[in-house]
Amino acid sequence: MTGPLRAGAASLSIAPPLGLPMQGFIRRYRHAEGYGAPLEVTALALEAGGMRVLLCGVDTAAIQRPAVDALRARVASAAGAVPEGVILNWNHTHCAPPGDRSFGELGLGGGDPSAEMLRALGAYLDSMYGRIVEAAALASSRLEPAAVVWGLGTADLAVNRRERAPDGRVILGWRPDGLVDRSVTALQARRADGSAIATVVSYGCHPVTVGPDVLDYSADYPGPMRRALREWTGGETVFLQGAGGNVLPRVAFAGHDDAERFGRRLALEALHALADRTAGRRRWERRPDGSATPFSLYRFRDDLGEALPLVAVEEDVQFPLMPLPTLDEIGRLRAQFEAAFLDAERTGGPAQRNIWRYHLVWARRTEAQIQNGTAVTHGSGPINAVRIGPGAIVTGPGEIFTEIGLAVKERSPAAPTLYAGYANGEVSYFPTAASYPEGGYEPEHGNRPHGLPAPVSPECERILVERAVRNLERVFPERPPFAGGTWTASGRQPSLEAEPPLEPPA
Repeated sequence: MTGPLRAGAASLSIAPPLGLPMQGFIRRYRHAEGYGAPLEVTALALEAGGMRVLLCGVDTAAIQRPAVDALRARVASAAGAVPEGVILNWNHTHCAPPGDRSFGELGLGGGDPSAEMLRALGAYLDSMYGRIVEAAALASSRLEPAAVVWGLGTADLAVNRRERAPDGRVILGWRPDGLVDRSVTALQARRADGSAIATVVSYGCHPVTVGPDVLDYSADYPGPMRRALREWTGGETVFLQGAGGNVLPRVAFAGHDDAERFGRRLALEALHALADRTAGRRRWERRPDGSATPFSLYRFRDDLGEALPLVAVEEDVQFPLMPLPTLDEIGRLRAQFEAAFLDAERTGGPAQRNIWRYHLVWARRTEAQIQNGTAVTHGSGPINAVRIGPGAIVTGPGEIFTEIGLAVKERSPAAPTLYAGYANGEVSYFPTAASYPEGGYEPEHGNRPHGLPAPVSPECERILVERAVRNLERVFPERPPFAGGTWTASGRQPSLEAEPPLEPPA
């Protein structure tokens, strides 16, 4: 739809009670004892030509199906948004309680998921989901005339994490020769006087500047980033996590001070990206004036009545898994994990017990599913594309490798493209096809924290890129489609053309 734009924004705290487990670091066995950067839900509603969309950032590791589908329906109803225009994005902090009950049952918060813990988690989830719906409704209730501006910057804060160890294994660390999308994509909704209603910022990097030994709830680096932008712009801030599945902060698993430095640097780059961009239709206005001699005054004038395309589409996509283990194979794995868990109980500490319990819970569940015929062979999740004027947001439902997000941006008709991984679901890790022969955590057992019986197959890289690009083409019908050929990233960093200078009136 096309028409004059209105925008509204809101943020709400989702502070959990102390004592809940935190999802993300399997070795962590103690529950939350304090508070760091506040956990929040932030929302931006946009409306043009009768179409309303809702962009929402949530400080949680992830929310899976079926919980996320029911939540999105509630958000669409409360916000008056079209369902395909609802984007719920998880910042993927590792310092928040599990985002849905399925993660709690897997013991991803550390330790055995007792009935008492699951009851407490359920109460928290009811509250958190309610806050998400409330923030969406509040943002929509604040709609006012606006214009939007897109910006694109660069921040060298992150590194490809698939380090090659001396023994040839791939571990988590630094891979200096690995691709990383360092782009900072920003979108700002502004009033006629130039003040900010809200700023949306996206960067693709695991929020793990705060490490497993810090027992505080924390939004990690997105928290300080939001706080700085609110202070500097006076408007709301929404963070959308990008394709950060294989990306770490250069300084990772550390503390709150490192999150503060990362977040403020990211906020500075977002402002830099937006600083020279204009919103709406900007014109010079000449006014005669004078003193001892006549002179002219030139002032900018922004026309917020300019029609803006706002379009949203959604496609539910199937993601095939690798071949499932046979009963013999999963039985042998389960027996190995049982032995390792018993050994850790006798001689190891609680961290080792947690690690082997996590693998054992997955193996037992998978063995039971294969035995009773309920083991799935596909995952599924939506890919959404939302056009906002010349730029667009496109989503991926999981922990998407940085190369996949780059490949989409290289082929997108939008200028710019904001790739939001960790959005509207959490199927699994999505590695590149080239990473499977190398092995390592993500292609070998990145399925386990998501409850799947096997990793996604290598062909999912192309599925994610192709479906994202084709959905973007649906919202840019006036532009030529990608002709086909290779669907992998070249490594070219995204760019945005400078705006032409605005000539003063003759």
